[in-house]
Amino acid sequence: MLKQLSRAWQPVTDLTRSRDSQHLVLAAGAALVVLQLLFRAWVLYPSWFFLDDYNLLHDARQGPGVAQLFTPYNGHLMPAGRLAVWLVAQSGSLNWGAAATLTLLMQALASVAALWMLITLFGRQPAVLAPLVIYLTSAVTVPALVWWAAALNLVPVQAAFFVAVGCGVRHLRGEGRLWLAATMAAVAGGLLFDVKGVLVLPVLAAVAVAYFARGGLWARFRSLVLDQRAAVVTVALALVGYSAYYLAAVPQIATNTDPSTVPDVMDAMLGTAFPAGILGGPWRWSLIAPPTAYADPPSVLVHLAWVVLALVVLHSALRRRRALRAWALLAGYLLLLLILLVVSRGPTFGAVIGLEYRYLTDAVGVATLCLGLAYLPMVGAVESSAPREPPLLAVKVPASVMVILLLVVAASGVASSSAYAGYWHHDNASDAYLHHLRDDLRAEGRADLAETVVPDSVFSHLAAPSNTTRRLAPLVSDRVRFPAVSPRLLVVGPDGGLRAAAIQMGVASEPGPTEGCGWRVTSAGTRIPMQGRAFWWVWWLRIGYLASHDSPMTVRAGGSVVHTSVESGVHSLYVRVEGSFSTVRLDGLEAGVTVCVDTVEAGQPVPGGVPS
Repeated sequence: MLKQLSRAWQPVTDLTRSRDSQHLVLAAGAALVVLQLLFRAWVLYPSWFFLDDYNLLHDARQGPGVAQLFTPYNGHLMPAGRLAVWLVAQSGSLNWGAAATLTLLMQALASVAALWMLITLFGRQPAVLAPLVIYLTSAVTVPALVWWAAALNLVPVQAAFFVAVGCGVRHLRGEGRLWLAATMAAVAGGLLFDVKGVLVLPVLAAVAVAYFARGGLWARFRSLVLDQRAAVVTVALALVGYSAYYLAAVPQIATNTDPSTVPDVMDAMLGTAFPAGILGGPWRWSLIAPPTAYADPPSVLVHLAWVVLALVVLHSALRRRRALRAWALLAGYLLLLLILLVVSRGPTFGAVIGLEYRYLTDAVGVATLCLGLAYLPMVGAVESSAPREPPLLAVKVPASVMVILLLVVAASGVASSSAYAGYWHHDNASDAYLHHLRDDLRAEGRADLAETVVPDSVFSHLAAPSNTTRRLAPLVSDRVRFPAVSPRLLVVGPDGGLRAAAIQMGVASEPGPTEGCGWRVTSAGTRIPMQGRAFWWVWWLRIGYLASHDSPMTVRAGGSVVHTSVESGVHSLYVRVEGSFSTVRLDGLEAGVTVCVDTVEAGQPVPGGVPS
């Protein structure tokens, strides 16, 4: 393989003569894809769900109806993604193995599609292995792989991008309208997972104008419209139709764009994160919100990355004609991603969001394409990259230097990816929390839980009101309830374990007047005064009592009237009420039943001892 890569910069005519060489290139590309998948399987399987994954799995409990599939999520229209979530949800409670396998299969499709696109555009020559290696080893794509919610959006979009470009170029070569249909099918497939699938359309337009037309810019557009009427009309209708539906159906998250954030976000995203990431970085991560981490490359390596990128662009421009068209395409795409990030996430998160690689994931696919366009002649193109005769740079960079640089970038990318994966393997607090909760609920059987907020490390408060046990517990057990009244109330502890509910005291009842009984309650009812007034809120009451017989009973406090029952003997009863109150009234007992109430506590449920 090293020998093949060392020939990557030789003229294409010397590389395509041998059928054996072509087969070897295909075999080498397939081997690289397999190695990538093995590595990414190691990244994926020890990981676990996180944050948005739980919301999507919760939504999937409603079933795979059309309305549910087309319900937007946080600005994403992802019917195919929601269908995938439903399938995983049906396979078992929090089945990470199924989710990881599905993600790996999508990655396999994207990687094979990348190889197919490169071979389709540039032929079976060893040179196509260079951009393929960049794509397969880049750490930029890992954050959108290991976080399942992001993978459902962005991994299929990568596959759709490569397929659409390959099919689109075959149509532009004049191989038939079947390839145009395949192109639009690929675009539609990407759009079923995320709106970013639409961004392949301007890339296809740029490729058509730059490489399949001649003359000035206006002449190129004119010839494209005249020669590719069917494609232009189809793309225009698809773009307008989808955009109209998306804007009408999806609540827009870009409501308070602040132009002043552009320089800082640009510096973070395009000045720091991208140049480091595309050359094997970022080499260092900032663990801001575990297990997610942002790029934090050392400044000296960012500067070095800029030098290397500048040299690559300069080398291609001095040695080959039309190379700058490829880099202009990449720059335009990056600016488009910057605009989308500024208007969507910039107002909320500021400049730091530019260091989150999930918003640069698809740029790696475009960079893969553009590296090939800059250095390789495209088969069947009207104009494409070609050697300058004579070259403006007389000194020829040895192929071995190119190979060494490529291997360093690849190894560095794998190392950066491994470091990022480590956070998901060890720093995802929801992993241990949900496993502990699942084990305890299985051992408990049916369980009455009080809804409580989970630790911020498990589910961020920024996602409120979704950050509660009511959202998470049903994902691991279908035998859990969140009742308004329970004789045996449980609370989930900070480690995910079940605990008996204790009441963090807000206000308690006055001591009862009857010695040895406290407050005596009969069928006539009794009003129990509290030591103070509970302000307007949602409260849990713990009523400690001794009942002579089983009986129905009604609890009245604030604006709540709760019909429940008591059991013969000494017990506690937990009742959820709302409002402001200074007394609690108990009535509704059967004739002849007496209940002695020792205390009434009003407060919030907190973890107590191990449930008996």
